[in-house]
Amino acid sequence: MPLTKEDHKFLLKLKKVGQKSTCLRAKVGAIAVKNGKVLATGDNSFHKCYDCGKIGCIRDIQQIPSGTRREICYGICAEQRLFVNAVKEGIKLAGSTLYVTSHPCRICESIIAESGIKRLVYIKGFPDVIPLYDTLKDFGVEVVKAGEHDDKPHEASTV
Repeated sequence: MPLTKEDHKFLLKLKKVGQKSTCLRAKVGAIAVKNGKVLATGDNSFHKCYDCGKIGCIRDIQQIPSGTRREICYGICAEQRLFVNAVKEGIKLAGSTLYVTSHPCRICESIIAESGIKRLVYIKGFPDVIPLYDTLKDFGVEVVKAGEHDDKPHEASTV
């Protein structure tokens, strides 16, 4: 399915959410939207009790390649922070669209699938799909890859 005008609008907002991240390595954002309304947002900032700006990025210190050993990080995925924020506010995400800067990791894929989110729009990255275990597909989540410049509406787009 092509991107809609609404998709373009939220992809633009997504970049702003990601820029709020305090992570020294990456600026990742996530926005959950239902019926044109933002339900929750999240970014991949580090935990407030572990200031990577002061103590250094543990992943850089240990020379861990990007995209690997995410569990070492003092921060959490933007999607995980979005879910935490939604839970704190009593917000249900079932039936919503999730916009993310980078394709979710396997753990976040499972959380997204189990949450009832129906659509995922991501800008960059590649799915880590294991044949026979495509969690998002198996749970009926529509996955749409937007381009790096898809925050600008195209004439052919519709709502």
